[in-house]
Amino acid sequence: MSTQFYLTAQMNRAGECPVRVSAYIMGKRYATSVGYSVSPQQWISAIRDNPGAYHRNSIWVLPGTENSKHIPAEMINRDLAEIVAFLDVYALRCQARPTAKELRQKVREALQREDPALNLSMNQWIDKFIREQGGNAGWELSTRHAMHTFQKHVRQFGKAHDLEYFDADGITAFIKYLREKAQLQEVSVKKQYKNLVWFLNWALRNKYTKQDDIKRYQPKFKLIQKPVIFLTREELMRVYHYQIPPNGTKVKLVDWDGTPYTKIVQEAGGIEKARDLFCFCAFTSLRFSDMFKLCRSDIDEQYIHVVTQKTHDAIPINLNSYSRAILDKYKDCKFKADKALPVVTNQQMNAALKDLCELCGINEPIRKSKYVNGNRIEEVFPKWKLVGTHAARKTFICYALSIGIPPVMVMRWTGHSDYQSMKPYIDIAAADKAQAMEQFDKTLEPPEDDE
Repeated sequence: MSTQFYLTAQMNRAGECPVRVSAYIMGKRYATSVGYSVSPQQWISAIRDNPGAYHRNSIWVLPGTENSKHIPAEMINRDLAEIVAFLDVYALRCQARPTAKELRQKVREALQREDPALNLSMNQWIDKFIREQGGNAGWELSTRHAMHTFQKHVRQFGKAHDLEYFDADGITAFIKYLREKAQLQEVSVKKQYKNLVWFLNWALRNKYTKQDDIKRYQPKFKLIQKPVIFLTREELMRVYHYQIPPNGTKVKLVDWDGTPYTKIVQEAGGIEKARDLFCFCAFTSLRFSDMFKLCRSDIDEQYIHVVTQKTHDAIPINLNSYSRAILDKYKDCKFKADKALPVVTNQQMNAALKDLCELCGINEPIRKSKYVNGNRIEEVFPKWKLVGTHAARKTFICYALSIGIPPVMVMRWTGHSDYQSMKPYIDIAAADKAQAMEQFDKTLEPPEDDE
């Protein structure tokens, strides 16, 4: 989906040009006026030099100015951002190429700025929330997916017909639905409640509702700390040096409970890529999303220079011999957009990683506990089943802390902004050090006298 804004060449008596929007999806394009006119001097230079460019900060009109009708730039920018967000949602949900009529209708819907006094349905209120908040903040796709999941739960809950429904009793009923009918884990119930808080606080700020029980509501959630899944140094090096057997090879393995079984290797090429990408992240602390977009131009002799997708921080990360070796392996390969490493989807890599760790015998039993509808459920999994792309970053952090690298230095590489987010890893490192000290003590004990 491409949504672009530009000024027409025609100028009105006030010396202003109409702002037009051009929407393009799956080969269909529709352009029309958005209903605002501004002077070329208000259309900020970066946009004026590149008509239609979409900035994450959602600024098209120079802040602090207003047009001849005394409409402030902030209001115009907000409405343009809502148009982009509305059309982004439409593109996300679009399953087939739209007809010209369908696209025209969607663009016209995007241009309809609702009066807050309108009696909107809950679904429409959440749509408005997503368009406004998503457009202003430049939400990532994952945030949009999360909010659409919240919208789906509110819709399936079915009892909330308007914003005033969510008094203390209404909030309690929604949480009860999440637990009993939707059968969500307690951690997911808390996430959906936090989304409800976000949504209702937005409605209160904008005076769409006077119902403010959400400000005083204090639910209790039964949460269990999830185990931090990471590879030990020995496991990481086992994965790094593992030679992937050819497709069709039968590999004899032993499950975590001692049961022998045979696994047939499939997609050996994909497993090899997953190994290299996982190890690269484990040697550099990169998230999968940042490794995915890493280009050769981001790399010099000593550093990887990344602007993280999650926090938008510019971070230089030191290269080491292992990360250099992986880059060197692919230096003569040509990838799209000058990528430095082969590109696979997160889903493909997660599946291949589980195969890889299973083949490497990483089958330590891991106990996971959760609450569903008030009941504690415990399950035991072999470690390989729980390894995903983010385990690489956790592996880097846990190992770096365990060998004595100060947390503040690790945070410079990882981009963590506070110690609270590092606390689970620091606790793990402290436990490892305690075990190491016990071993140190034992080596100092004098040998017993022979009788």
